[in-house]
Amino acid sequence: MNEHEVVRLLLPAAASSDIQPEDLRRVREHLARCEACRRVSGELEALVAALREIQTPQPRPELLDRVRALAEPRLADMRPSVREWGWLAALVLISWIGALATWPLLRAAGEWAFAAGHAATSGLGSALAAYSLLGLLPASISAFAVALRAGIIGRTK
Repeated sequence: MNEHEVVRLLLPAAASSDIQPEDLRRVREHLARCEACRRVSGELEALVAALREIQTPQPRPELLDRVRALAEPRLADMRPSVREWGWLAALVLISWIGALATWPLLRAAGEWAFAAGHAATSGLGSALAAYSLLGLLPASISAFAVALRAGIIGRTK
């Protein structure tokens, strides 16, 4: 695509002032050299100005009040309560505790493997970090999934 075609694609954005500064500079430089693009740019700017002059219909205030009155109770019903968020937090906490509680088993298995000559234990600290990340992340996701399934979050009435 040559410079002329690129600028033609940028002209509508430039006319509506919805353009990045470097693209605007590019358009202005091209318009200084190209009469055809200047003409198109002028037409687009006139069109944008005319569109901005059009009055948009506004709803009556009573209609807005009525819609708001109908929507607010439904939106309030859809929001999870503090109690429901508490259940979700408890699920996540229990999942994390369960994941961390199994660390001693993993460490004992590592020490057994070392004692038996099967593995080196120099990386137990990094193993704990990896286990924590790999254990806590799925635990959190599963708690979130249980909460979704139970309807604690994301429910609609």
